Amino acid sequence: MIMATEIKVKRLDDKSLYSVFADARDAGQVALSKAEGLSGTEHQVRLLFSAAVPWDVTEEELREAPGDQFTINNARIIFSLQTVPPRGRESRRESVTFELIRGGGEHLVDTFKIDQTSQLSSINQSAEEAITKAIYKKLSPLLQPVSPEDGGLVPTLSNLSQAFSVTYQGITRELAKAIAAVSDERAKQLTEFEEERRKLHEEVTQERKEAAKHSEEELLKARREIDESWAEIEAARKQLEISSHKDARRRQFAELQKNLHETLGQRVVDSGLNKTRWAVFWAIMLAGFCATLLAYITITNQPADISSTSAWLLPAIKTTLLALTAIGAFFSAAAWLRYFYMRDMQSQEETLRFRNDMARASWVMDAALEIRKEHDEAIPPEWIAGVTEGLFSARKKDTLEEGAQALAALMGMSASATIGPNGPTFALNKGANKKIAAAAKDVE
Repeated sequence: MIMATEIKVKRLDDKSLYSVFADARDAGQVALSKAEGLSGTEHQVRLLFSAAVPWDVTEEELREAPGDQFTINNARIIFSLQTVPPRGRESRRESVTFELIRGGGEHLVDTFKIDQTSQLSSINQSAEEAITKAIYKKLSPLLQPVSPEDGGLVPTLSNLSQAFSVTYQGITRELAKAIAAVSDERAKQLTEFEEERRKLHEEVTQERKEAAKHSEEELLKARREIDESWAEIEAARKQLEISSHKDARRRQFAELQKNLHETLGQRVVDSGLNKTRWAVFWAIMLAGFCATLLAYITITNQPADISSTSAWLLPAIKTTLLALTAIGAFFSAAAWLRYFYMRDMQSQEETLRFRNDMARASWVMDAALEIRKEHDEAIPPEWIAGVTEGLFSARKKDTLEEGAQALAALMGMSASATIGPNGPTFALNKGANKKIAAAAKDVE
């Protein structure tokens, strides 16, 4: 025989409902773990929820839910009993369900049901009864029925009003008042907004008219100023065509002089050649330092026994050659640096002289044009010869100094040349001997 008990209870929010059912489940599980004599059984205490939302509601969400959330429409605790008997007997499967069902939208109460699958014979056992009682005790705060005033089974209107929260009713009244106040305020603000909008439209229209009138006046004024400017420009242009070209020539000469100054102000030697020059200088100096260091090492590392000639002659020759190499390298580096220094100085002097000649030439041309154009007079040839004397005439420099030319000529006529301790030695070829003999005869 199926037994079912239904009780009308007050409606609780999701957080309170979850708290009561979770405590009941935990109490049932604790009682099940402590129960004795349930070996060989598969008893379980489960808590199930179903919500009227299109997603799964977790216990964590219910535990942290706000106090005004009502999404659960069904909550159940199922105590299932399953005994595995000895061989030859049927297993026993029974259950007790504690279920809360939400009432519909027109109801103010929920329904609590206690349902069991059959007239449990095993429920009288002390262990299983203790588990059921533990669950029921935890659910007992929830199971306060809405008691009728006259002792009947149907709750009266006063009982149902107790289920409806007095606080909720107060909040509803305050909310209605607030909504009415907001509605009145909104109507008032809309009226004020329309009035402000009308005034703003009138002001904007008036400002636009004034701005258009002012813009038209400014445009007419600007057109008059442009016409006056064009008239002045045309008059100046005509006056410039009639007047002398002296100012134009001077501006051209000044621009030419400026461009020449900027051009001549640039470096004669580019950065790449300058780096190569210094690289060669430091390479020669490095060779000299290396030769000096090797000569010093050779002198300091002489053997202690110098009785034989070969023991001191070879280091002496090596030291002498290294010392001569070092001296020659240092002199070569100095000559290399001096050559480029003198060439740069000469280039700078020639550049300065050329710039001065250009300035003087510009002055001569300006003066000549002024005499011819402005005064319409002939220019004396003597004046032209005097002011242009030495203009753009620079002394030609030989490509090599006299000593360098002599050394180059001697090297060109030599079949071989050596430099040793006794000085340089040159071996002349036959053609060189003939040339020297012919030159000697011419001198005689």
